[in-house]
Amino acid sequence: MPTTDQTAFFVSTKGNDSWSGRLAAPNADRTDGPFASLEKARDAMRSSDIDTAYVRGGTYRLDKTLFLDARDSGHSFVAYKSETPVLSGGERVTGFTSEGKGLYSAKLSSANGLDVSIGGVRQHAAQTGNFDPADPATSGWHVLKANSTGASKTSFNFSAGDIPSGLKPHAGLVVQTFDTERLKDDISHVKSIDQYHHTVTLDDAASYGLRTGGTYRVMNDASLIRDAGEFGWRAGDGKLVVKPEDPGSFQSDGVVVARLGSLIKTSNASNLSIEGLTFSDARYDGAAISMQGGQGNSVGGNHFVNVGTAVSLDGTDNSRIAGNHMEQLGGNGVSMIHAANGNRIYANTIEHIGQITKGGAGIGAVGSSNTVVSHNDITDAPRYGVSFKEWDDGQLNRKNTVEFNKIHHVGQETADGGGIEMLGRSAVDMGSVIRGNEIIDTGGLATDGKGNWLTDHKGWGISLDDLTSGVNVRDNFVKGFAWAGIYVHGGDNNLLENNFGVASRPQDAFIRLEWVPKAGDEARPHDNTVINNLAAGDMPIEQYWKLLSPGRLTMDGNLAANGRAYGPNDAVFNPGFTDSARSDYSLKEDAAALSHGIHDLSWSKMGVDGYQADSSMTQFWDHAA
Repeated sequence: MPTTDQTAFFVSTKGNDSWSGRLAAPNADRTDGPFASLEKARDAMRSSDIDTAYVRGGTYRLDKTLFLDARDSGHSFVAYKSETPVLSGGERVTGFTSEGKGLYSAKLSSANGLDVSIGGVRQHAAQTGNFDPADPATSGWHVLKANSTGASKTSFNFSAGDIPSGLKPHAGLVVQTFDTERLKDDISHVKSIDQYHHTVTLDDAASYGLRTGGTYRVMNDASLIRDAGEFGWRAGDGKLVVKPEDPGSFQSDGVVVARLGSLIKTSNASNLSIEGLTFSDARYDGAAISMQGGQGNSVGGNHFVNVGTAVSLDGTDNSRIAGNHMEQLGGNGVSMIHAANGNRIYANTIEHIGQITKGGAGIGAVGSSNTVVSHNDITDAPRYGVSFKEWDDGQLNRKNTVEFNKIHHVGQETADGGGIEMLGRSAVDMGSVIRGNEIIDTGGLATDGKGNWLTDHKGWGISLDDLTSGVNVRDNFVKGFAWAGIYVHGGDNNLLENNFGVASRPQDAFIRLEWVPKAGDEARPHDNTVINNLAAGDMPIEQYWKLLSPGRLTMDGNLAANGRAYGPNDAVFNPGFTDSARSDYSLKEDAAALSHGIHDLSWSKMGVDGYQADSSMTQFWDHAA
């Protein structure tokens, strides 16, 4: 007999929006039962005292975004018991016909984008260049050239033969560009291709001037398909063309083209809960859950796969994003912008992100304060594990905590990124904390002015970039970094204490302090404290620490595995800056400070105050129907 719950509505793929929604399954004579859509459940909760909708297992193919607003505050959309409801923003494509040579095509109503999956596995858009799936970071890119007038954001020159002469702009054709430092990529539709002058013009301006030595690739034309696992749009007959890995089963496995950017979008909704759902098949340039305004929302125990960004908080405060699994993302894991303050992002698994756009983070924020990012596992990201940015636009980051996260294999396709970054252009003390994190393999990839690849290039473990000040960095483990494990770039009043770094190459310092000359004298770091840190490796002692015009500095009690490091009693002292800058450098005068610092080294006690979950980390996704 169907379950009736007087305190909840139900949604089912076997439901009907003309029914009451009060039964978990259709009754025997099919006169009543659950709703068929989340929209109907939303409307029913708005007009009743019921605040929970249980969503039963199955795939719900959405042809439009579910919009929630202040009327939906306090409501919950929750997976029913142990079932797996899937919200898909994709179009299921059928009716493929063979074209020979492993190619199959099917008619679409409009051009596909860059998000196409077969059997739930993200496929690769066909491209110019020889792409190798075993080497996705450096293969398949062409070297671009600046125009005769210099770097441009709207056009670039290419070498003869890089772009086939028959390739013409169409609704699906895009170009992805990178500057030489690979700080951020841009994807734009191709406005024109001039084969005579070897010039590509973009529909939208790139973020950085396109200089000689940068890289680009043109994507999503069927004529460029080469290997199995690729797809492209054919404008001539309006067809999606695929070359599947398994021709015998690909249609039954399911070919899906992402159409929606966001599956759920909220505006000023508060105390809203979304629990236990799977979000799939959304475009790389959108967020599966996009929240604007509101506070006290909870997103927990969900699965995000083959979407762009999993969760975006735009001015949304005091909310929890926890216990989610985010994978195979075209963009980022969690994004916070426009003073999204007081949020807690914890216990999430975030892996294989940035599969289309490369400049983001597992967890990223711009202008967000009082946020805690803790106990997350973040792996396989092209740029950042965690990033808090404060540009010159008045959006400040204050009193944020990044603690007890495990961050591995990040910074693999860009430079000047890595494990954890805080960027503070205001130079005002942030009052933030980075502690107890494990950061391993932070990459670093760029190109030079000729387009040659630069590996292990600015792959920081922890970066306090561009005047970041007033940050406490303690109890972190960094290994497999490039240039520096912990980097202070022009900021003041930072504390680097009780960190452990393993340096693998002579050119990589465990701790690096550096002036930012382009920002003037104010960008000379002052009053930083570097105490009781431990370095390991095979390098001479002085190479673990690189001090480039560090200004006033307290540095003491630091150790290296092959001897003592800098302190007032150390015989070895070679900070590596000029005598003119050295006058600003000061050490503790206490003759006993070094031995005191050694006894204070507390690596064995790391994590005793926070590695385990505590009562504030509510597992709210255990909501049972």
